Amino acid sequence: MPHIVVYSPRLTREKKVACVAALTEAFCASTGLEKENLVIHIEEHSYDNIAVGGKLLTDAFPEIAEREKAYQLASD
Repeated sequence: MPHIVVYSPRLTREKKVACVAALTEAFCASTGLEKENLVIHIEEHSYDNIAVGGKLLTDAFPEIAEREKAYQLASD
């Protein structure tokens, strides 16, 4: 059974639904396999746990830091 693992910042449920649908369509169209055989895992990470170019995303991008604050407040 094929697996796709998606590592991403936190996503809304609506974005997860859209992502899974798009990945499933693309995978099945390109491989010819049936969607019932595909397993997709979404692993979400805090923006504080993702770095690009040697900087945490929350340090490199102020708008991302604001989103991280909103997620933290929502989970408290």
